[in-house]
Amino acid sequence: MKIAIFGAGQLAMMMIQADKDKKHDFIVIDPNPNPPASHYAEHIQTEYDDATTLNKIANDCEVATIDFENVCVDAMRKLEKTIPVHPSSHALEICQDRLKEKSLFKKLDIKTTEYYPINNSNDLEKHIDNNKSYILKSRRFGYDGKNQYRIIPNKKIETDLTKKECILEEFVDFDAEVSLICVRSLTGNIFYYPLVENSHTNGILSMSICPSSYSNLQADAEEISRRLLESMNYVGVLVVEFFVSKGNTLIANEMAPRVHNSGHWTIEGANISQFLAHINSISGELNNDLSIDYMPSVMFNILSEHISNKKMNMLKNDYDVFLHDYHKAERKDRKLGHITHISKNRDELIQNMDAILDIL
Repeated sequence: MKIAIFGAGQLAMMMIQADKDKKHDFIVIDPNPNPPASHYAEHIQTEYDDATTLNKIANDCEVATIDFENVCVDAMRKLEKTIPVHPSSHALEICQDRLKEKSLFKKLDIKTTEYYPINNSNDLEKHIDNNKSYILKSRRFGYDGKNQYRIIPNKKIETDLTKKECILEEFVDFDAEVSLICVRSLTGNIFYYPLVENSHTNGILSMSICPSSYSNLQADAEEISRRLLESMNYVGVLVVEFFVSKGNTLIANEMAPRVHNSGHWTIEGANISQFLAHINSISGELNNDLSIDYMPSVMFNILSEHISNKKMNMLKNDYDVFLHDYHKAERKDRKLGHITHISKNRDELIQNMDAILDIL
């Protein structure tokens, strides 16, 4: 099968790498000159909505997917008149807009924080309670902590975000952030990975641990995610991110309509990686009797600077670690790669994790 991937970053790269048996041919579309996935597949360097590119994909490919949720919805809507697009333009339209996403949570009776649409500074003043904390976010193009502003009680608000369409969310006092990696097949079967516990630095994911400390919330997370998947008739990998509240309940934060950074550990830590699960689901090869098995795993993002050979050799001497390089130049807060460590049990994992962090 010939598969088009819109976006050619590290996520597309790892999708292509997951096809170890070379069952499929891939084309990646990305306006950048030398993206990570271009080292592994034919690369069309155009904007995602380029008419010539869309016609080529419609004629040459059997299915299309994304590694980047902010591709043009209208372009995907046009393309899916000819070939299947997973996730669909409908799912992308929801996940690209924080207000539409929160509205879907509310419609499906999924607990989320209080939120308000903000279109100007007057809207902001109307909804602010000076005794509460908030996060002001742009409705679109907000990821890795970008386009967000923390509002602290009784402190002057200084931001120009209200020049864009925004959403105001009441700040959640939480114990942890967790994510559930889900995959839904063309026939509607749904499979779930264990809840993953995530840590962030400056709004960017820095570390993910599987299993999380909140296995008691697995069934609740699966039920919430099932509602979302079925409501959007979703096919492929969807990741739902949650806050764990002080009362040990799940509060839905946002969705990612694609393979996700918090699932990178699945390459070595699970019997089927999120990347292969996604490719198998959109190509119709996902087995209905799939069982997901895993080893306790931790993933460390490599940010800003590449890890030195000296440090990597130190890690390899003492720990079962795997390095993934994204073929990117160094830049502040840029994701350059990741390291995965797997262990026999969670206690050993946590002990080794602390030692690995000391080296890093």
